[in-house]
Amino acid sequence: MPAVKIVDTTLRDGHQCLWATRMSTPMMLPVAEKMDRSGFDVIEVMGAVQFDTCVRFLAEDPWARLRALKQRMTKTPLQALIRSKCALSFELQPTDIACLWVERLMANGIDRFIAFDGLHDLDNLVDSLLHAKKLGAHTTGWLIFSDSPIHTDELYVEKAREFLDRCQVDALMIEDTSGILTSERAATLVPALKREIGEVSLGLHVHNLVGLAQRTQIEAVKQGVDHLYTCISPIADGNAPPSVQTTARNLRYLGYDVDLDDGLIDEVSRHFEAIALAEDKPLGRPQDFDASNFGHQVPGGVLSNLVAQLEAAGLGDKVDEVLSESTRVREELGWPIQVTPFSQFIGVQAALNVIEGERYKRIPDEVKKYALGHYGKLLAPVAPEVLDRIMENGAKTILPYGGEPEAALPGLRRRYPAAGEDELLLRQAFPDNLVDEIVAAAAEGPDHAPGESPDLQLIREIASTSTLPHVSIEKGALKIELWK
Repeated sequence: MPAVKIVDTTLRDGHQCLWATRMSTPMMLPVAEKMDRSGFDVIEVMGAVQFDTCVRFLAEDPWARLRALKQRMTKTPLQALIRSKCALSFELQPTDIACLWVERLMANGIDRFIAFDGLHDLDNLVDSLLHAKKLGAHTTGWLIFSDSPIHTDELYVEKAREFLDRCQVDALMIEDTSGILTSERAATLVPALKREIGEVSLGLHVHNLVGLAQRTQIEAVKQGVDHLYTCISPIADGNAPPSVQTTARNLRYLGYDVDLDDGLIDEVSRHFEAIALAEDKPLGRPQDFDASNFGHQVPGGVLSNLVAQLEAAGLGDKVDEVLSESTRVREELGWPIQVTPFSQFIGVQAALNVIEGERYKRIPDEVKKYALGHYGKLLAPVAPEVLDRIMENGAKTILPYGGEPEAALPGLRRRYPAAGEDELLLRQAFPDNLVDEIVAAAAEGPDHAPGESPDLQLIREIASTSTLPHVSIEKGALKIELWK
């Protein structure tokens, strides 16, 4: 049987789903070289969410993270995300900012891009992808899966052809953020795409929050998928993509060739497990089947945040009602795919509808902007009665989308004449005080990064010591046991 190539997304999607994107650079670097030698076809490391967390919560320079990873990962291509025409924002940005995002990612170590638009409006991607191709990057178009009356196999075939013809991508990938792609649907969707795209590589990226991932992967590979996206346990499963260890075991049992170094992956796994225990991070676990996800289709990371916010507000008993309302809101808004930023828009609107006791009494500005085309062309119209409420209760200052914003770089350069282009992108997206802290830290030395805690240093050093068969560490209520 043919070989199945594996893309690792532990350092991007895994901790984004399970650790609220709070994996710091010092947690990554000790195993970067081992990951590089593990046999992955690509290692995915960065997206806009990682930049946001580095700047707002970790006090890290995300550009320095990229350079540090690239220094240690010299064999395996590194991949980053292009999210619509947004660069580091939720709002559509001018073309010069979108293209600079591509340029600076490549300058700091990125070799490949995977690109998506939540509305499948490729007008929002064509400039960035063609620019990446011009600069020599490998590009992949992201077909975001959704279960709705409009997200048919025929739609995905149409969008695949558009990615190839307009954006000139090298490969395509099915992305299932909600974990609802069944093996039965994969058995129709994958062959339909393969008939259209021929020898173009097709990947699959699923999440395991409904418990379907392994069966769906197997069926997709049988139907011709070439690449599978996985994470290294324990930063896998649950809300995250499936475990590479389980995926490799299943594929090999079925006779497929998976060229991975299991020993190195196990060492990386032990490293992340020790960090999770020391830093009180959750361990990813497979989840049982949950049919309700097929209704609301809220992605795992958004779901966990929504539940936490409702509980913090004393509304934990409203979770099921809000999820049910999310199903209804999504249909009324024209079936937007539950992916950033639309999953957040739907969740907030559903929560407001429940809390207010009157539907669409309060409407966030972003929902009105969505309805008026500020994020791209809608695949289906907003329900007329809901559109009336949005126009009535939404901010009166928001008008229909006026087209391409003016170029932003000239103004940024005038405002920050001493800043390099990496810094300019940060200035465009984040408050000055946060960027000032990162610039000051960078002045302390090249690629300065915060240090590890003493506890984490000790655990990492013990985990890498081959002469100790068993170590037990206790600190207060925390007990860690490491076995060789």
